[in-house]
Amino acid sequence: MEYSTRPQRISCQYGYIRTIPGTLKAIQFLCDIVALILGAAAPAMSYSGHKGFFTFVAGFAIIITTILFLLALINLQAVCIPDRWLLIEMFWCASIALLFFIASIVVATIAKYNGVYGAAAFFGFAAFFTYLADAIYRFRLVRAGPRGRHTEAYISNTTTTTTVTRQQPTY
Repeated sequence: MEYSTRPQRISCQYGYIRTIPGTLKAIQFLCDIVALILGAAAPAMSYSGHKGFFTFVAGFAIIITTILFLLALINLQAVCIPDRWLLIEMFWCASIALLFFIASIVVATIAKYNGVYGAAAFFGFAAFFTYLADAIYRFRLVRAGPRGRHTEAYISNTTTTTTVTRQQPTY
């Protein structure tokens, strides 16, 4: 099945997993899971909310990323709100990237007390970079205009040839 145009009905789109956004979502999910496990397994420091904030961000990211992945997998976003979907995901990725950046810095400051915090900070920064890459990718699609919006991430086998003619200057 060719994915040159996105179908406008609800159906399972297994080809989404092989696209750039699908791959980024899978990497985001894995980084979120590992960051949550490491953040939750780290020992609690007295009078600090470092661990709580980090696990909140990682858990929140897992939930929303899973929902967005499933919505994209069953093609629900193309049926319900196709015009605004790129903006919604772009702002989600940018905001959770900012939260992961802050949470990872907070956890990295206490990494000198326990190595688990250092590992959690590493996966937090990895999640930050994947969410940032996804936000930049979505931003470029938004900037591409309406033509790029509905063929968001699917493979296109068409070739476009553009002929440019230069007009001679008049003196």
